Amino acid sequence: MCKSRIEKATMSVRGVSSADWDVKKQKLRVEFDPSVTSLDKISKSIARVGHDTDKNKADDKVYEALPPCCHYR
Repeated sequence: MCKSRIEKATMSVRGVSSADWDVKKQKLRVEFDPSVTSLDKISKSIARVGHDTDKNKADDKVYEALPPCCHYR
């Protein structure tokens, strides 16, 4: 479930052409047009759906609402 949620949040950002979340490595591979978007915008989109990033922390209420299998903290 977290893979789908993270990829969907990433792909919702205008300028992102692909997103692949590696569950085991907890790494996201993203292809995007830097003239259209930025890593900061992508990071904020992921945090809004409940997942922390190196740049942004998810709101605690949103994080706690995630299924237990998606908790990474």
